[in-house]
Amino acid sequence: MARLRRDLWQDGQAHSQILQRPLRIVASGTLFVTHTLALPTHPAPSTVIRAHAVSKSRGGSASTLLSLLAQFPCVEALLVAPLAGNDEGTMILRDLEKEGVTTRYCKIWDGAGVPTAWVLHSG
Repeated sequence: MARLRRDLWQDGQAHSQILQRPLRIVASGTLFVTHTLALPTHPAPSTVIRAHAVSKSRGGSASTLLSLLAQFPCVEALLVAPLAGNDEGTMILRDLEKEGVTTRYCKIWDGAGVPTAWVLHSG
């Protein structure tokens, strides 16, 4: 953290004051949605297995790292990334801003979808 020490004179006495500027961290990367399917066993070719549970989460190393760093005081986390203009893109944007990540430098692409990853987790 950048700290500046300045001595101030008030009433003939020196007082120290530490001023802090925010540490700006900028990251760029692809954001995507990860769908995780919990399966009893890994499916064999040409078979059908029903998932026990399905979870959906935001993915991408840049957004994950910035969400983590935005929790620290005096840190300004900025994301530079393309985002979809659909419902999933709006959800990602809203979640990031709620977590303290600045998204004003993101480009919103209307009509584009969010990249998706599918993970099969078998018992």
